[in-house]
Amino acid sequence: MNNIKQFTIFLIVLTLTSCGTSHNYSNNDLKKHFFDGKIIYFKLNNKSKKSINFSGMVVGLGGGIRQPNVKETFKLSIEELAIETNLRLKFIENSETTEGQSSNDIVIESDIAEINWHFGFSVATLKTLVKYKNTSNNQEISTNGIRKSGGGDEKNNLKKSLKDATYNFLKEFEKEQK
Repeated sequence: MNNIKQFTIFLIVLTLTSCGTSHNYSNNDLKKHFFDGKIIYFKLNNKSKKSINFSGMVVGLGGGIRQPNVKETFKLSIEELAIETNLRLKFIENSETTEGQSSNDIVIESDIAEINWHFGFSVATLKTLVKYKNTSNNQEISTNGIRKSGGGDEKNNLKKSLKDATYNFLKEFEKEQK
C-alpha cells in the first residue's frame, strides 16, 4: 500500500512540474526597424476553426471540456502579443476599418486551419496551424503555434498557442520582405 501511495504522489508531482512552454515575447528577436511606422491589422477569416479537437488521454479531464470562443481568444492573443513586443498589432472585424490609413499599414487575413490538443501521460500539447495572407499582395505564410502544459484552462492554452503562431508569422513575414 505504501508503494502505491508513493507512486501516486510521484505521478502528481510529475504532472504538476511537467515541462510547460510559456513564452515572454518582450525579449524577442524581431527587427524593430522593420516594423517601425507600420500597423499590422489581423482579421480572422469566418471559415476558421471554431473549436478545439481533443485527442489522447482526454478521458481523465475533470470538470468537462469548455470550448472557448476562438475569435475572442485570437483577438486577446493579438492584443497581448502587441503589448509584449511593443509592435502596433491590431485585431479588426473587417478590412474597411483600415481604409484611409497609412500606406505602410498591412492587413493580414488569418485562417485558423487546425486546433488540436493532445493529452499525453504527463504533458498536454495544444497545437494550432494558422494561415496568414497579406491582402495587398496575396502572399501567404503558414505557421504553427505550440503550447505545452500539464493541462490547464482551454482558453488560456489556446491564446498562448495562437500568440506563438502569430509571433512565428511575424518572424517569417520579416524574412519574406527582404
